Amino acid sequence: MSGRSWVRWAGLVAGLAILGALAWTVADAWDVVTSFDWQPSAGWLVLAVVLAFISLVLSALAYEAVLGSLHRPPPPVLATVSAWARSLLGRYVPGNVLMVVGRAVMAEAHGVPKRITVAATTYEQVIALVAASLLAVVALLDIGSGSAVGPAAWLVLGVPLAALLLHPRVFGPASAWALRRAHREPLGALLPFGRVILMVGWYLVTSALLGLSVWAFMRGVGGPEIGDPVGVASGFLLAFVVSMLVFIVPSGLGVRDAMLALVLARQVPGGVAVALSVGSRLFLIAVELVFVAVAALAGRGRGTR
Repeated sequence: MSGRSWVRWAGLVAGLAILGALAWTVADAWDVVTSFDWQPSAGWLVLAVVLAFISLVLSALAYEAVLGSLHRPPPPVLATVSAWARSLLGRYVPGNVLMVVGRAVMAEAHGVPKRITVAATTYEQVIALVAASLLAVVALLDIGSGSAVGPAAWLVLGVPLAALLLHPRVFGPASAWALRRAHREPLGALLPFGRVILMVGWYLVTSALLGLSVWAFMRGVGGPEIGDPVGVASGFLLAFVVSMLVFIVPSGLGVRDAMLALVLARQVPGGVAVALSVGSRLFLIAVELVFVAVAALAGRGRGTR
């Protein structure tokens, strides 16, 4: 088995081990979980779905904007959105390799070289992480240095500096060196740094909507005791950023759930916090699958802009 395969399997095992520990926490505190005053609300759950769906649509359009800036003429909008949506299924493989490969193959059918797709995905991932980390700072400031989340979470404060890596004077030579080693031509275009900053603003909106959708979901099942929208949303984004930094674990499997549970445990009992955290992951997966299906149908056969 190759080294890369070992990394993937190690990431999967680590994620499943964390999920197993979380499941044990819920089972051990089952009496607390069942005695909690759960308050299901269809209205809040519908709002959660709408917010998550809008966040996904805006994220897909943001990627389309980046790809369109790097390649002319750009592929049809619906084709790119459809490819972006379908590639989400590859996020559950360690390292996001299948996500990038899937995008590259689908974009190549519209004349986009693989190196352009990889560059667009790099821009997207770094910008999205920077935006989420900026909002996650709110949770860090609220939690304080004595929190159980540990000092590692404070590394998130340095993530916004990653935006500097996308400056043309940095990203240009770095990408040219990498492509030269891969015997590929350099990129024909780069995003101006001003455009990068604008895209960070765009992703601030998508990240905020995603965080608020998680809060609306929890509010829809747990009632007002789960916390205020800013605290829960920023706590979710903190957990998301930390899980993204642990890149060998597929889609932050277990890591994000454990971190979010620690944040929620400041408001509700530990077992309830874990149940809400894992429930929010299942909720987002369900919304993503619906979005993938809708985007795939919308993009079928769309060969013109």
